[in-house]
Amino acid sequence: MPRDLLRRVLTRVAVVAGAGALAVGTITPAATARPVPEPGPGKDRHGVSRYFGGPEGFAIPTVPCDPAGPSATDGLLADQLNPQLNAKMAGHLDAYRMSCARMVTQAVKDRGLNPRAAAIAIATIIVESSMNNYSQAVDYTSLGLFQQQDWWGSREQRLDPVYATNAFFDEVERQYPGGSWNDEAIGEVCWHVQRPREDLRYLYGVEAGDATLIANALWSGMTVGPEHPYGSGRVVSGRSADGRLEAFAAGADGVYHAWQTAVNGAWSQWRFEGGPRNAQLAVAANADGRLELFALSAGTFDHMWQTGPSAGWSGWANFGTGGYRLAAGTNADGRIEVFASNADGVFHRWQTAPSGGWAGWEGTGGGPADARLAMENAPDGRLEVFALSDTTFRHLYQTAVSGGWSAWEDFGGGGHDVAVSHNQDGRLEVFASNATGVFHRWQTSPTSWSAWTGTGGISDAELTTSRSVDGRVEVFAINSVTASHAWQTGPNAAYSAWETFGGGGTEIGASTNADGRIEVFGTSHAGVYHRWQTGFTTWAEWGWLSDSGPAID
Repeated sequence: MPRDLLRRVLTRVAVVAGAGALAVGTITPAATARPVPEPGPGKDRHGVSRYFGGPEGFAIPTVPCDPAGPSATDGLLADQLNPQLNAKMAGHLDAYRMSCARMVTQAVKDRGLNPRAAAIAIATIIVESSMNNYSQAVDYTSLGLFQQQDWWGSREQRLDPVYATNAFFDEVERQYPGGSWNDEAIGEVCWHVQRPREDLRYLYGVEAGDATLIANALWSGMTVGPEHPYGSGRVVSGRSADGRLEAFAAGADGVYHAWQTAVNGAWSQWRFEGGPRNAQLAVAANADGRLELFALSAGTFDHMWQTGPSAGWSGWANFGTGGYRLAAGTNADGRIEVFASNADGVFHRWQTAPSGGWAGWEGTGGGPADARLAMENAPDGRLEVFALSDTTFRHLYQTAVSGGWSAWEDFGGGGHDVAVSHNQDGRLEVFASNATGVFHRWQTSPTSWSAWTGTGGISDAELTTSRSVDGRVEVFAINSVTASHAWQTGPNAAYSAWETFGGGGTEIGASTNADGRIEVFGTSHAGVYHRWQTGFTTWAEWGWLSDSGPAID
């Protein structure tokens, strides 16, 4: 993917008509209608005593945020985050405050919003209440985490973190329609909703960095439904427990590794990790948050893993003999499952306990020889595997959640590459390329599939998928001449026409930043490039991922 080709991209990024780029906030818990807050007594003093009262808060009554109380994980996470904080709460997080932030973050997730929304809410409760759910008014009638006055709801509602969070975002979405809050600074959104005295508005921005760190840490540890697999290939990326992306690229001399030095931020230089040469790679997350990397070459299969969540990496350990392609995913119970193909068919190996040891390799009853593999989780958490060879396409699935496997079923003819994703409603969507373009097939129900449908697209493409922050599937394709991009025009909807995304290359991968922005990785004989969403409707141009990284043929 020479640089001159990579930079041959459209200067306009298509915006889906009517989608407003972000169709967020469509899910709200059933509750009594919440009134729009109006200014009232105490507005000019809003935020003064609460903030300057200190991070330890006031010696006045609080109520639990989680009815079950803080969890052991809340305390452990508070201990991990305290040394990383730089503002008001540095050294003052405890299990109770983390439980409050957890409840707020879960309410944001249940509403269908993204981690950035959680950071907005957490920045607000840091300033307003030092993350304490106050059951006695601090000034006038203000109660709870958000210090909401009585026009926000009843006493019981304002002390319920779920209600209070949704009330807050009702007002966010009233002031920032169509998801436009995503393009506003975190502190600006906070004060526009809370409306403090003018000279205190900056306080929310001060807390934005710490709030983002807390939100990303909580978001990474929360799963609603299955943990969906990352794509496999010559370049792969997964997200550490603290929200930072980690990327791996397979060179002729071994595996190279780069990582974000800050959440949603810049990248380190590439580091050579050794391991199998000219490998196919896959990355998966252990139940305890540690990433694990699998590297399969023609002669060996090795793996390495983080020694702790967001921590450094182990050395390589043998995982099996050589093969052709691989895919890794996570069972609904948290156990990683790995599939690999060779000339004899498709084989798999799985953890015997979450974050634990491994069973031996077992056959799957055949499967296409030397198949390209892709894996996804069905809506109920069952893993499904798709295997495409030059002549055959077959499909395998778990017959029960975290359970055994079906026999192979025919899924279509042969092709060049395969990728799979899931719709916002959970239905799977499969893409395959061949000499005539890119085709797709999707679930019409949890047990039935559409026919194959052509999308146009480029011939004999390497494929990858990602999902926009509002749940729309986005598809990226590259061959030796060009790169292309297509996307759903709405959640669970039809696809746009293909749009040029850059010049040609050898492989393409994609991942999602902690704030929901997609980041795409491309490889060539010259090295590794990346391109990322600068907002949720705009893209940066292609550039090197730090230094050039390994050449990938």
